[in-house]
Amino acid sequence: MTPSPNGCRHCGLDLREHMQRWKTGTGWHKWTPPTQDQIKTRMRARRAARTRKET
Repeated sequence: MTPSPNGCRHCGLDLREHMQRWKTGTGWHKWTPPTQDQIKTRMRARRAARTRKET
C-alpha cells in the first residue's frame, strides 16, 4: 500500500492516525510533514498503482 501523499515524512501515516510511532532507523518520532519531493513521489506511485488496476 502506498502512503498518503501528506503522510508523515518518516513512516507515511496520516496525522490523525499518527500520535507517536516507532520506525527502524528513525526511532520514536512525532508526525513530521513530508518534503515536497516525497509528496510528488507518493502521488506518482498512487497514480501508477491506480493505472495498473484499471488495465
